[in-house]
Amino acid sequence: MFSKFSKFNTNSLARVNRLDLIDLTPNIPPFIVQIMVAVIFTGIAAAAREIINNWFIGAGPFAVNVPFVLLATLFGRFRAGFLTLVLTTVYSWYYVLPVTGSFLFEEPGDGPRTLVNAATGLIIVFLGDAARNAGRWLVLEKEQHIAERDMLLVEVDHRVKNNLAILSSLLALQERKSENAEVKSALSKAASRVHSLSKAYESLRYDNLDNIAVVDMRDFLNRLAGSLREAMALDERIELVVAAEPCDLSRDRAGAVGLLVNELVTNAVKHAFVDRDKGIIRVEWRTVSEGAVLVVSDDGVGLPDTVRDGAQGIQFLNAFAQMAKGELDSETSENGTRYICNLEETP
Repeated sequence: MFSKFSKFNTNSLARVNRLDLIDLTPNIPPFIVQIMVAVIFTGIAAAAREIINNWFIGAGPFAVNVPFVLLATLFGRFRAGFLTLVLTTVYSWYYVLPVTGSFLFEEPGDGPRTLVNAATGLIIVFLGDAARNAGRWLVLEKEQHIAERDMLLVEVDHRVKNNLAILSSLLALQERKSENAEVKSALSKAASRVHSLSKAYESLRYDNLDNIAVVDMRDFLNRLAGSLREAMALDERIELVVAAEPCDLSRDRAGAVGLLVNELVTNAVKHAFVDRDKGIIRVEWRTVSEGAVLVVSDDGVGLPDTVRDGAQGIQFLNAFAQMAKGELDSETSENGTRYICNLEETP
């Protein structure tokens, strides 16, 4: 688990440093990268100067350099910005200020002006580097908090699954100790439903830590089907088939859908294939313009009368459907049973 989060932090650091050419070129010595950055931005500044001279000769001899000094600082850190400042200042002094082509000053105020602009540029380099460092550490701190949150979510997820497993075991233990047939039956059903809840919750694990609020229903239903096959030891006699389209659903609604599917599949395994050599249970999930549709069907013998006529299991099914913001309908015959749950608008 920790290696996973280490990788997560490494990827986050790469995103933070995507503008830092020193980090992006680890095989090149930093001072060479900084010299290259300074030369490149000095060249761009000189080209910008030549373009401006086509309309305004000598206008703003030092002002044109400011954005390129700042960019060199952001891309190449302090040294690159400082070297760019030196090179662009020398260039403007020699080629832009009168007397052009020399380091002489035509006006008495040109010397102090050059000194003030150089000092101002140095302040920009300091501020740019400080802002870059501050932004870098702020983002790293944010990523660290996110990683800690994700680790906590995984830990809570693990503890909840363990607690559900313990609760199911305790109910099963009490069932074995009880001598009352009705109590044993009630405890058995309770343990079975807690176990189903555990399996559904297990399938809701936090795989996509970038967006923990939604669940991909295709992946979720396939994982849930795998858990059900394992839990109920389904063999070749009963086949569980899943056909699901990609669809994002909020985590609480997805959990309710999982409980509904769990209950329907469990019921089908128990009741649908009495005196049958084999059978198929299908779980289908498809998106429609109004939302999504869940269909759980089997080719068994149909529901027994005790299940059709308002049994407690039906109440659970309707409750799960309401939690998923859907409406549940069913149809059953001697050729099988089909449950359809129409869900409201999905994200």
